[in-house]
Amino acid sequence: MKVPRSRRRGKSRIFRVDTFKAIAEAKIIRSSNPMNFKVEDIIHDSYRTSPLMKIRFEDGIVSYIPAFNGAYVGQILPYLKGEAKNGSIDTLKNIPTGADVYNVELRPNDGGKLVRAGGLSAKVIKKEKGKVSIQLPSSRIIDVNENCRAVIGVISNSGRKNKPLYKAGNNYHLKKARGRYWPLTAAVAMNAYEHKFGGKRRSSQHKSKSVSRRASPGAKVGAIAPKRTGVK
Repeated sequence: MKVPRSRRRGKSRIFRVDTFKAIAEAKIIRSSNPMNFKVEDIIHDSYRTSPLMKIRFEDGIVSYIPAFNGAYVGQILPYLKGEAKNGSIDTLKNIPTGADVYNVELRPNDGGKLVRAGGLSAKVIKKEKGKVSIQLPSSRIIDVNENCRAVIGVISNSGRKNKPLYKAGNNYHLKKARGRYWPLTAAVAMNAYEHKFGGKRRSSQHKSKSVSRRASPGAKVGAIAPKRTGVK
């Protein structure tokens, strides 16, 4: 049996994201001294869903982070100064409750791991006992160290999903840049040698979707080792 694409993902170069397209690593460079930084440039990065903001600190260190709504070249913003304004970078303990933040660190000084896609932001909910609760765009609430840093504001390019694609080719190249394959073919529309659910006589077969965890790669599709089946 031919191995379906759902089982080949990750094995081939065509399913991987082209990381070499990234202009720079987008994270907050480690520094513990309060100072100002300047927005030197706003750059389009085809690897990401939002523009990158090139910032330079007073000590000469250059860093790249996702741009926020309202950013412009030449803007002077505070870093670790306790000033709650759009674009400023500060620790969560100094950011007021209810503020929108993005590029949030999971651990102090890791550069930023959470909420980095275009148009997204998290919200600071509460602070207690050295922990700060933030609500992610998925509505999930997590607790992180109060010394973790974040950028105040909302990431730019919030209307990226509102732009129509107009033609199938645009969607193809969009998915390819993200390491995904498109168009998707329904399993039941494939030939019998291509997929377990394929074949012209599929309507009369009524095959079970359940499959053993020890099945061969070509047959390991559908509900893999389900705990239960049937109507609950």
